[in-house]
Amino acid sequence: MKRRKRNHSEINYWQSNADLVTGFVLVLILIIMLLILYLVQIPEHSLPDAVSGNTYDDDYDGWGYTEEDHDDWDGGGGGDDETEEETMTEEYEYPTPGGGGGDDWDKAAVYTTVIDEETGRAIREAGITFELYEEQVTGDGGSKRFLYTYYPEKTEYRSYETTDAGVFYLPEKIEQGHYYLKQITEVEGYDMAEAVYFTVDDSYDWPDPFVVSVEIAPCKNYIPIRLEDAQTHEPIEGGTFQVTAAEDIRTADETLRYAQDDVADTVVTGEDGYGESRDLYLGTYLVTLNDAPQYYATVTEGMEAEVRKKDGGTPETLVFSCEKTEIRLTLTDDFYTNHHIEGAQFTLSCADHPELTQTGTTDAGGELVFTNLEKNRTYVLRQTGASGNYKFDTAETDIYVDASGRIDGEAGAVYALTNYIERVNIEVRGRLLNKPVSNVGMALYNSSGEQIRIWTSSGSAETFENLPGGSYYVLVEGNENRRYDFEVVDGEKLQEITVKTWSLMDLVMIGACLAAATVVILAVTFVLRKRKAAGKQGK
Repeated sequence: MKRRKRNHSEINYWQSNADLVTGFVLVLILIIMLLILYLVQIPEHSLPDAVSGNTYDDDYDGWGYTEEDHDDWDGGGGGDDETEEETMTEEYEYPTPGGGGGDDWDKAAVYTTVIDEETGRAIREAGITFELYEEQVTGDGGSKRFLYTYYPEKTEYRSYETTDAGVFYLPEKIEQGHYYLKQITEVEGYDMAEAVYFTVDDSYDWPDPFVVSVEIAPCKNYIPIRLEDAQTHEPIEGGTFQVTAAEDIRTADETLRYAQDDVADTVVTGEDGYGESRDLYLGTYLVTLNDAPQYYATVTEGMEAEVRKKDGGTPETLVFSCEKTEIRLTLTDDFYTNHHIEGAQFTLSCADHPELTQTGTTDAGGELVFTNLEKNRTYVLRQTGASGNYKFDTAETDIYVDASGRIDGEAGAVYALTNYIERVNIEVRGRLLNKPVSNVGMALYNSSGEQIRIWTSSGSAETFENLPGGSYYVLVEGNENRRYDFEVVDGEKLQEITVKTWSLMDLVMIGACLAAATVVILAVTFVLRKRKAAGKQGK
């Protein structure tokens, strides 16, 4: 029997299965390549270490955050010439989403920067702590929002801290909604920020996050000033004070607010003698009285004031005591310097300004004070009348009050003046020893022989005041034939007359000298006689 010849080859049942596996492998390879390509396109990123409560695994490459990355990351902005927008355009590493599963494409990455409210410059300070709250849909306030990261272990964040660039990322994306940040720690020299509200209404990825700017205001305070009269302590209106920086005043955003010696403010006191500076940045200032009111001398020394943060109390008031410009004179006797003369008249006048003329009389202490002196004026002081028998010098004294109300650099000027009486002192002295002699009767006569005074010497001079000019003589009791003539000169303040007479001491001295001479003569005679007798015996 013949076999039928087949017109086709044998069917291979394994071929279709091999083709299916090959196609599956190709598809798998393609998926792996696409996944690799996708992963290559995702940049490495890191989460800033300012997020409070997290400990990072430095060996975990997935975080990708190193100290070098941090140094290169300038996300906070606020350099000398940088603004927030310019800083955000710089290259920096972005944090890894902390989600832990689920779709986060409808969430927002949030980047926060702390800036000065006035300048808009970044405050580059680490450790500024904040809390995140989610606003309640109904009612007041909000609930605290906790965030998480999940590698290498689940970590909960209750607060968030800035890096030394003054910025931080929230560790994971947050849902769209209404939130606010609450500042927990202070920045030196700045007030605490109020709740910073923000609304996330769209999706934001790490390279282009939702930016929250926390604006904090630099602390300020004022300097209270009081101006009072140095003697009465009454308030003085119209004093002008200048407030200057005693040092460079800077704030944490590295802004120079005032350079040393810059004028920060000018303060004028009111009717109550009180004035306040405007609010000034914290630091040390120098307050000086730049212009004293009329009739007062400017205080040359200023006071330092330390402007501190407001604590609810009133800053310490700087009290300036201002002296009135014054001319004080004291009048005494030219001879008896401890004797003050009361009742002498003086006039203080100003050339071409007769309305400024003042007159006064010395008091029981011989003093007279002129005040209410205008500045930039030259005054003339002169005596116009004397007390009793006193006479005075008619010379005038020019006194200039400068623009600061000072006289020769001082708040006032003191002039020690004297008046005099024409005096004649008659003193009795011994002829031999020239010592004052007591208990000698004396009499003074004028040229007409009229007796003026009889007295007994006491060892000191007898003083005669205001004797008319002319000739006088003195007689000594027991020696009326001996007279001592002298002349009194008009206008002479003091004339001293000495009358010589024999005193007991003179006589004793003469007797002693005679006795001594006698003893010497006798002794010499005795010696000569003895020598003469000895000579005769030798022969």
